[in-house]
Amino acid sequence: MHQGYQLTSGSPRIAYESHGRGEPIVFVHGVGGNLDNWRDQLEHFGRDHHAVALDLRGYGHSDDIPGKLDFHDFATDVLAVMDRLGLARAPLVGLSMGGLVIQSVYARAPERVSALVLAACRPADAPVADGEQFARDRLVPLESERPQQALADSLLPKLMGPATAPDVVALLRDSLLRLRLDQYRQIVPVRTRLQPYLALGDIRVPTLVLGGRQDQLAPVGQMQAMARAIAGSELDIFEDCGHFLNIERAPAFNARLRAFLGAVAGRAHFA
Repeated sequence: MHQGYQLTSGSPRIAYESHGRGEPIVFVHGVGGNLDNWRDQLEHFGRDHHAVALDLRGYGHSDDIPGKLDFHDFATDVLAVMDRLGLARAPLVGLSMGGLVIQSVYARAPERVSALVLAACRPADAPVADGEQFARDRLVPLESERPQQALADSLLPKLMGPATAPDVVALLRDSLLRLRLDQYRQIVPVRTRLQPYLALGDIRVPTLVLGGRQDQLAPVGQMQAMARAIAGSELDIFEDCGHFLNIERAPAFNARLRAFLGAVAGRAHFA
């Protein structure tokens, strides 16, 4: 069942899409994204799950950021959508900054999280080592005459794997061109200055860590170290793949996620 995007109540209103019925699964996008980044997953998992994706505040169809942003406000957005849909607990899937957001949800409300899928993201227990470079890469292009296009042109080579299909490149470019630059200017410094807030060794739910072999932003070594730090976690690295694993390798991503969710459900059933 596809209902189009809806909005939570209160302020800010958070946009979300809800597909299908069954066991829930919630998807959270990255710093350059929006809920449409999860289109393949919404359609695939919406066949037999309750698949949900949201636009964080300042993105997509959600309201602007009210006042000064705290990074952990994004966790509030995820919980607001879960509350609106009556989801007491769910597996959370986050890509890039979305992986940091779902780690924040777990740090704040672990009882709401049944499993974590941390895809191409940073760990929550370490500061951003190259924060100045991260901010420069994303903010300097905004000073050009055509800032949206300049940002897309500068970031796309860092986001894509060497074998990224043209239609996937077009999707990634569209995602960057849809950023609201006034909001983006607020988010990047907050993301860059983020301080540690969760010890990975304290994660006590089933966790799947995913990376791309050619990812320049979340390199394989980083994802391997995260998996080692989380007791009992699983690790999978997608070959010939850059940063946007779920878009570049949608069928493989969906199959791996489905296998993980099935195993988690099986363990819960026999617990």
